[in-house]
Amino acid sequence: MNELLNELHTYHHEVALKITEIKGLLGKIRHESAGADDRKQLFQVLEALHGEAERHHHENEELIRQALLETEAPIHQRVKDIERDHLAFGRIAGQLKMLEDSTQEIKVIADAIDDFIKKYYDHMESEENIFFPMADKSLSDTQWQEIKRQWH
Repeated sequence: MNELLNELHTYHHEVALKITEIKGLLGKIRHESAGADDRKQLFQVLEALHGEAERHHHENEELIRQALLETEAPIHQRVKDIERDHLAFGRIAGQLKMLEDSTQEIKVIADAIDDFIKKYYDHMESEENIFFPMADKSLSDTQWQEIKRQWH
């Protein structure tokens, strides 16, 4: 697999570890065994999923996606949907940030975070199983060099 795709894959692995941490904190919060520090830590980890590294990751994926769209390869609908997903994650990040200081019930907050996690995993799965292999197969060395030149 191309080195840039490997970098994206490694990032996905790191995100999966953060999501595992989030799930653990959510479990504590749902069962009301969590304190204010656990809630604060939960939102800090969530914030890490919406920071600069995440933005750069999505920008890099878009570089590859745009190059792939310029090929003659048949493009799977999930690849076409990736840009929409990235934009949606930006909106979801804002919504989750607002929940940090809200007076919503814990169940409402936890359900919103669970929904985000499900969407994020679905997104990563389509990238790992459809988008990355398609890009690896369809992009030329010249295209990869151009992508690398613009890489964040």
